[in-house]
Amino acid sequence: QTEKDKAQKILDAVVRLPDNRTCADCSALGPRWASFNLGIFLCLGCSGIHRRLGVHISKVKSVTLDGWKIKWAQWMKESGNRASNEYFEANRPDRIKRPDDSTSSADLENYIRAKYERLEWVAKPGQVVNG
Repeated sequence: QTEKDKAQKILDAVVRLPDNRTCADCSALGPRWASFNLGIFLCLGCSGIHRRLGVHISKVKSVTLDGWKIKWAQWMKESGNRASNEYFEANRPDRIKRPDDSTSSADLENYIRAKYERLEWVAKPGQVVNG
């Protein structure tokens, strides 16, 4: 088995985990894209917004079409949508709702930029986020 095949096997299992079955940002079902530096799975629409953020913020790959290194697939396994959202949304006010399929594309992009570019809601140093 090649490195690409081994990495794909890991990814195939990780994307099927309950926390990764929906997009990390808009909760769309069946994400087939990933930001491999953030450790999250994304739908096609959100992956386009992540690409516009720039590779210094989010590095996007297809789960099935692109070649992966084992270390990237392993990072996806160690991170995932829940852990990432617990960190990036730790201090999101209740009045700011997570996007869904009724959210406009402009509002979705603003939410994603607030979350990853402006880091508006990230966990503070020493803040416990998994619980």
